[in-house]
Amino acid sequence: MEDHGKLSHHFWLTQGMARTIGVNVNDALRDGRMGRGEYAEMVAKCCHCDRSEQCMAWMGKQTAGAERAPGWCAIKPGLERLKEPA
Repeated sequence: MEDHGKLSHHFWLTQGMARTIGVNVNDALRDGRMGRGEYAEMVAKCCHCDRSEQCMAWMGKQTAGAERAPGWCAIKPGLERLKEPA
C-alpha cells in the first residue's frame, strides 16, 4: 500500500475505533481534550500496527458499539483516556 493510501486507511481505522467505543475525535479536538499533534501520533501508532485486518473484523462485529477497544489495539490507551470524564 502506498504511503498516502496507508495513512488514509489508518486515519479511518482510528476514527472507526474511536466511534466504536463512543469517542468523538472531532469533539475532542474542538474542546481541547486532544491536540492535533496528539491525534497525528495516534494515527501514526495505528499505521505501525500490523493488525488492520483483525481491527476491521473486530469493529465489524461491534454492531452495538463496545465499551473498550481490544487489548491489542495500539491506540487503546489514548482512546480510553478520551472516554474519561473531563
